[in-house]
Amino acid sequence: MKFVHPKTGARLLGAAAVSGALVVGGVLVGTPAYASPYNCSSSYTGNSFNVLCNTGSGSYQAVVRCYKIGSTSYTLRYGAWVKIHNISTATCLSSEEAASGSWNVRSY
Repeated sequence: MKFVHPKTGARLLGAAAVSGALVVGGVLVGTPAYASPYNCSSSYTGNSFNVLCNTGSGSYQAVVRCYKIGSTSYTLRYGAWVKIHNISTATCLSSEEAASGSWNVRSY
């Protein structure tokens, strides 16, 4: 923001422009704060692992460790990245068993 001094006409750079804040109607408005998704719950349904987060911003993704039946080898399966109040589901193949679910988060 540039201001013009009322007496000299000199152009001044406003402090609000320097700080990244904005003055609207006499109120200082800053940039919004962001928090990673939290207040999350999870569950197993059949061969899938589900995650639902209710607070924060950004997105999250379900991750489940899928063990091949009759083996100790596993593959990580990933659900879709979703925003708050949506369910992300990671599903194992029919030849696998779901275990050790978790989730990844991203902040915006």
